Amino acid sequence: NSLFTRDSSCWIGNGVCVNPMYFEARERESLNVGTIYRFHPEFRDASFRFWFTDEIVDVHRENFGQSRLEGGDVMPIGNGTVVVGISQRTTAPMIELLARAIFEAGDATRVIACEVGRDRSHMHLDTVLTFLDRDAVTIYPRVVENMRTFSLYPGDGEDAIRVVEEPHFLDALRDALGLAQLRVVPTGGDEFASAREQWDDGNNVVALEPGVVIAYAKNEHTNRLMREAGIEVI
Repeated sequence: NSLFTRDSSCWIGNGVCVNPMYFEARERESLNVGTIYRFHPEFRDASFRFWFTDEIVDVHRENFGQSRLEGGDVMPIGNGTVVVGISQRTTAPMIELLARAIFEAGDATRVIACEVGRDRSHMHLDTVLTFLDRDAVTIYPRVVENMRTFSLYPGDGEDAIRVVEEPHFLDALRDALGLAQLRVVPTGGDEFASAREQWDDGNNVVALEPGVVIAYAKNEHTNRLMREAGIEVI
């Protein structure tokens, strides 16, 4: 499990989330990476903050229940905005706790929370959507086009958060980034090929720089569509 390092911790602005993982089998990953951040010289002597700690999470258990967060659902997209998926592995109360922390520090001004659903085939937001370029995303339409979406903003008064429901997730992304148009590359192939390539992480690419991504070679339909959109696919 420790291969999947984006889940046990994730970085937003000048801080790190050491995440309370959903499954008990993965909780030790967070303990291990948290120990590195606290005691390894390269991190111990560096200037960064923890967005929340085990103690803060424990204090909020009474109100938030079994709050959970995994980094595969967390996507800082720039322009003061962080997108977080409400999924099988990440709970809405934990997103609220995260939003309070980053708003208070001024490291973000908007959190877009979207309901990914609890299906095992798309356990995290980054299995149905990732960025290819500053103005381009690849998506699994069957999920992304039907996600209920909310924008969280700093509210008036201590600990206040203002919540606005958005009519459409992709429009919220475009608005947050100040784009006139967002380029969208869907999972490729017919209905069956699209479902297969999503399962094989066709939408789960890693951008090395804007317009250059690493993808799995087996997802031929989706990779072709990305290349046709001007993306260099490695």
